[in-house]
Amino acid sequence: MPSRRTYLAALVAAGLAGCVGETPGTSESPSDSPTATTAPGTSEPPDVAVEAAAVQYSYHHIENVDWNGIQPADGQFVFVTVDARPADSVPARSAFTLVADGEQYEPTELAHRMPVTIDVPGRAYSVGDDNSEDRGWLAFETPAELDAAPALRLDRDSGPATWELEAETATAPPPVWEWSADAPETVEPESTFEITVTAENVGDGAGTFRGAVNFSYPMYMPKGFAVSLDPGASGADTVEAEIRDAEDGKEIEYGVRTPAGETTVSVTVDGGTATPD
Repeated sequence: MPSRRTYLAALVAAGLAGCVGETPGTSESPSDSPTATTAPGTSEPPDVAVEAAAVQYSYHHIENVDWNGIQPADGQFVFVTVDARPADSVPARSAFTLVADGEQYEPTELAHRMPVTIDVPGRAYSVGDDNSEDRGWLAFETPAELDAAPALRLDRDSGPATWELEAETATAPPPVWEWSADAPETVEPESTFEITVTAENVGDGAGTFRGAVNFSYPMYMPKGFAVSLDPGASGADTVEAEIRDAEDGKEIEYGVRTPAGETTVSVTVDGGTATPD
């Protein structure tokens, strides 16, 4: 079967989805237990716990009800899940900062308020509104390669508390991606086929190439993909599509979104009907 191939190369740092769809996610910074340890100098054992930490270079977000977009970081995102439920007074989001290389970073307001494929548990940490979440994640955006592992700091009346985070990827170089998306040129009616996304990590650091294929047929929906790669490695992931109740000769397009760019692949329904002379 002939193939229609779209190839793009993007030398940008990236890692990588209304229906969220099938959107896999693999942490760029898997955290071994324990995720965090209380740093020396903390005034007393804190009544807030750090559950998880992860580094990502991008995330999926719900662009509208049935489509996904990809938001890359200018550097890298550090996500930290905290549990403040034991605290007598739940700390405000602004009481937390990320400390790295002598700088303090305040929690980031993500550009899209409906992110998915975040590699730590919970929803966005929020206090004092109708959607309060006193167990949830905080997002910080830092330069792509730190000199030392970051720490989470909580400022409170009794004195600051600091947790050293297990986030070794934060000090590694970012990945750099070259990628392509392929689909068959023609497909039979009432059949299934695969859209293949191939990625190569041409950078110096490991990462996950995350993206989404947005469908407009037979219904609007996204399906996600993820390829985790070490430097110099290549790999592929597939998304399955279905041809159902489509007229012979119909061309169907699929939008492929990644942190390194986007493209469209298309297929034509071919029922093998001969054209009359």
